[in-house]
Amino acid sequence: MKSHYITIDNTKLHYVTGGIDDGPVCLLLHGFPQSWITWRNVIPHLEEHYKIIAVDLRGYGDSDKPEGIENYTNKIMAQDIAEILAAQNVTDAYVVGHDRGARVARRLAYDNPELINRLALIEIMPMEYVYSLSAQEAAKKYWHWVFQVVPDLPETLISGKEEEYLKFLLSRGDGLFELLSSDGSWDEYLSHWKKPGAVKAALSDYRASYKFDLPEYQEKLESADKLNIDTLLLWGEKGNLSGLPVEDIWQQSINNVTGYELKSCGHYLLEEKGEEVAQHILEFDK
Repeated sequence: MKSHYITIDNTKLHYVTGGIDDGPVCLLLHGFPQSWITWRNVIPHLEEHYKIIAVDLRGYGDSDKPEGIENYTNKIMAQDIAEILAAQNVTDAYVVGHDRGARVARRLAYDNPELINRLALIEIMPMEYVYSLSAQEAAKKYWHWVFQVVPDLPETLISGKEEEYLKFLLSRGDGLFELLSSDGSWDEYLSHWKKPGAVKAALSDYRASYKFDLPEYQEKLESADKLNIDTLLLWGEKGNLSGLPVEDIWQQSINNVTGYELKSCGHYLLEEKGEEVAQHILEFDK
């Protein structure tokens, strides 16, 4: 994969490209608390079919980490992606996102639907649904959505314990931490997480969603402002979406959805089931 950098409004962003130079484009957007390398087990199964563009979202990986939660709205992060596509002369892409990256992909679909021919959202429920859960329900799987939006306290508690916090987050899966340790990705994630401003940037991502993005999505839900892009939904049997009526809930905001639950994996199914994820991505594009 070839590294690139682009500066957008004084923020330098990192992304990589590979696959077929003149092929159809598959854009990959990672989640929290990771970087583009979360796709390392998926890309080998896609690169014979697409030109791959995998981005480090602002605040993550080797991209800049500007201060201020106003710099981490879904709208601004989606605009970053539109600028990267323009820099690569891409006007039509299959956009695939996991976790926080899927939220950026969703916003891109609202703001620039002409750029997207297919959409894949992996291991997320609509933001407006998550924040409508009861405290009892949220405590099971979405505790960090509450903890990380509290002002100041999270960074105070995480400071000096960055490695322990990251290890806790990336141990939520049977043998997941051991898997990440065995192929060197844990060292990469930890290195990124310990960069100056990285923890604050990740917290800003969640805080911006709560303060700015949530009211906009609630308004879209109330006004039945729905996406018309064919959308693939993937989630893990042991992940955050397990047991939820995933397709029914997403149909409130997207007209055409197709969903699949991947067995024997959790939230980080890109790491655990990379080839299976890739096969679903490919099948959905036929």
